[in-house]
Amino acid sequence: MKMWKRITTLLLTVVVSVGLVACGGTEETSLESDGSSEETMVTEEEVTDLTEEPTKEELVETTETESLLNDAEADFVVVEDELDREVRIPRHPQRVLALTSAAMQALIEIEMPLVGKVEEYKIDEDYVDLPSVGKASEINIEAVYALEPDLIIAANRFHASMTEELERSGAAVFFFDPDKIGDIPIVDMVPYLAEFFEKEELAEAHVDHMEEVASELEKQVHEQTDIETGVILQDGDTIRAAQTASGYGSLLTMLDIENIVPADLPGSKKSPFVPFDVEEIIVADPDLILITASSNDPDSNKATLEKFKNDPKWSELSAVKNNNLIMLPFSVNANRATPEDMLRTTAEVILKNAGK
Repeated sequence: MKMWKRITTLLLTVVVSVGLVACGGTEETSLESDGSSEETMVTEEEVTDLTEEPTKEELVETTETESLLNDAEADFVVVEDELDREVRIPRHPQRVLALTSAAMQALIEIEMPLVGKVEEYKIDEDYVDLPSVGKASEINIEAVYALEPDLIIAANRFHASMTEELERSGAAVFFFDPDKIGDIPIVDMVPYLAEFFEKEELAEAHVDHMEEVASELEKQVHEQTDIETGVILQDGDTIRAAQTASGYGSLLTMLDIENIVPADLPGSKKSPFVPFDVEEIIVADPDLILITASSNDPDSNKATLEKFKNDPKWSELSAVKNNNLIMLPFSVNANRATPEDMLRTTAEVILKNAGK
């Protein structure tokens, strides 16, 4: 900045001097000050001297200043999130907060510095004891503020309504949409996020490993069973099915089992499980029906499975007739297991119980 100030001053002097020369009509102009007869002469040669190039030291100082500004800007990247917002996020954040278990686990895979967790997260012991910000669907905003994150990764399904509150934390807030991450959200989330933070190498290694695991398990399932189509259900007052763009739906995709649940059903933007009419299941007649366990109580899970088997509406389904109505273990859950563990356990359960 000093160089620019000096040049401005010098140029002003030149303008004044040249103007005076022009008024006098000669090469030399006499200026009187305080009534003194002493003359101050400004020649063309002196005018030329005033426009001299900035010194080497001044150029170095300016270059360093511009470099610092460029470096500071390079520490951020402007991206468009899944709420169509332009977000300026740090390339190397120091205090990251993810508001779902799946996002947390994806960030752990690329070694990001997490400062908090959602209450449901029960996977990696190194992160289970982090300060909680509440459940994914019931975020405690005051707990978020207390952690002073510089980046928040939020889900449009759960957190879109609290955008302004999250932004008041002072952090960059980025919203993701599982529907737009990739065909297999629990795997594709890793490279999706890694791209922003120059972690592509870690992401590539993770994806390669998951593809290798999935390929081997898929081969076993198709060699040992006749299962081609399936659905994963959540028991309750109403039947709810896992859509493809969810952690559970990803399990079917990785095992090359077609999910009978159509995309973009009502409610798909709010939950990984969507209401699904029994009649639609009967019409689709899937080869496999997996029921998610609501607890770790074997007796309770057995009762749930028997309820489905003994329901007259289900009796003619191929999955029921062929003993492919199977209860998934409680551990198969994005809050309690890594994607790899979820996939391995699901494949093992299918291979152990299908047709038996």
